[in-house]
Formats: sequence, structure tokens, C-alpha cells
Amino acid sequence: MIVASVVGIAALFALITHFGGGDRWKEMMHSLPPAILLTAFALLPLTGFPVTLLLLAVGARFGFWAGLGLTAAATAVHLVASYPLSSIFRRPVTALLKKAGWTLPRLDRRSAWPFSTWLALAPGLSYSLKNYTPALAAVPFSIYFITYYPIHMFTAVLGLLLGGATMNFSWPVAAGLAGYAIVMGVLTKILTDRLRESRAFAMPSSTPA
Repeated sequence: MIVASVVGIAALFALITHFGGGDRWKEMMHSLPPAILLTAFALLPLTGFPVTLLLLAVGARFGFWAGLGLTAAATAVHLVASYPLSSIFRRPVTALLKKAGWTLPRLDRRSAWPFSTWLALAPGLSYSLKNYTPALAAVPFSIYFITYYPIHMFTAVLGLLLGGATMNFSWPVAAGLAGYAIVMGVLTKILTDRLRESRAFAMPSSTPA
């Protein structure tokens, strides 16, 4: 599973930074200028840069609660900026979707709700690709923001906690993170399966672009 792979890589990252060069990692995080990290957090995900790496750094540098507040602000920036920028990236986005075996649907307001929710939860798609796709499928901004924002915040928690774990690692923390990841993966699968089975929206593979 995609979630399991991401969790495994992130957990390995936490173990390596704690047991091999952990002091160097902590020193680097403490010396990282907040302005540079926050600017990168606000802008790099718009270019396709993996948001998980930034969440790890933010969690390590600022801790969980401060990092969660910063993530709330950065996520809003990503969503607000991605909607108008999607027209610029129409060609690469549609090419990536086509490579994945999808075509871009054109949705009415009723079908936009389940489609947007399903897309935000869908495993295997990058954060940037998820953010750029709804506008190209004619999902209204209000629906896009209302469905995406809480889902992105929910999934960001794991990255922030893992980032914090690299600074103050313990096996109970690792066990708690693994449990959270499993619960998140199961809930995501249940929700995506139910949305897919409901057929309340046109599946990408069956609707022409």
C-alpha cells in the first residue's frame, strides 16, 4: 500500500536521524532560519516538491502544535494559489492523469462534492497533482476548499509527528505513530471505496476530457 510505503520510509528516516547522525540533524534543524523554511513550505508544494519532506522539517523545527498552526496557514495558501494556477499547468496535469489511466471529467455541482472528496483521499497521487485537478474538472472553489482542507490537515498530522520524533525519539512515540498511520490508512481505504461504489460521480476513466 502507498500509505504503508510512505510510513516505512518516514519511520526509517526517523530511526536513521536518531541513531546515525542524530545530533547533526538536530543541530541543522535548530540552526535552520524559520523564514527560509516557512517560505519553502508556502511555495515549494506549488511546484510539485514533496510536501511530506517539508512537514517532517516543520515538525522537527517547530514541534507539533506550532507546526500544526503553520501547516494550517500553508495549506490554505496552497489551495488558494493552486486553483487559479491550474490553468497554467493544464497540459502537464492532464498528461500525468492520462499516464495514470485517467481522463479529466467535467462535473456539475452535485457530483463535484463526492469527486473532490474522493480525489483528496485517493492514494498514489502527489499533493500538487491533487490540488491542481479539481479546478480543471470544473469543481467550484468553495467545494474544493471545504473538502480538501480538512483532509490535507488530517493527513499532515503524521508528517508533523514524525518530524518531531526525529528530535525526541522514543519507542512509545514510534508505536503511537504506527498506530495512527494504520488507522489513517484503513479509514482512507474505507472512505475511498464507499465513494467509488456510490457512483455518485463520473469516474475519471469513464468520462471524456
